[in-house]
Amino acid sequence: MTRTARVEPITEENREAILVSGWRVVDVTDSDNPQEISRHDSEPDAITAARDYERKTSREPGSAPDDTQDYDASEGGDRA
Repeated sequence: MTRTARVEPITEENREAILVSGWRVVDVTDSDNPQEISRHDSEPDAITAARDYERKTSREPGSAPDDTQDYDASEGGDRA
């Protein structure tokens, strides 16, 4: 079964700001039960790990082909 992954920041709050201390990859295939897959120091590393995770699971029997999901909303601007 093809899995769906999401990249999200790991944050720490203090009195002055919210700091991003890393990035996590979360399997959100079952939206009621998200599972953390890995943690990374940089967003690009987390994006690569998420893509690799989805690509790997798309090869399992009965899986739909892997799509070209964009993990970083800051890349590319508007898409029509």
